[in-house]
Amino acid sequence: MHTITSIIEVKPYSITVTFDGKDKRKIIFDSLLTDFPILKDESVFALASLDDYPTIKWDGLARMRELDGTINPAPLDFCPDTLYEMSEAV
Repeated sequence: MHTITSIIEVKPYSITVTFDGKDKRKIIFDSLLTDFPILKDESVFALASLDDYPTIKWDGLARMRELDGTINPAPLDFCPDTLYEMSEAV
């Protein structure tokens, strides 16, 4: 299992990160923009941060249904192993 230990640079539709404290890689998000069109907004994409998992997240872009049926904002995040597979070494 991979973890993202730091974000080095965020550019439109790509994020350079450090995986596992040593492996510097660039993640290209082009393939996810169709499924998550909100990320096409460069000002939204630039808000990427690390969560506690740690992986990349965008606060409030997903929705979560609570047990009582209410729907609340939730972070949009991606499995770090998936992001590793999408990335390239830099």
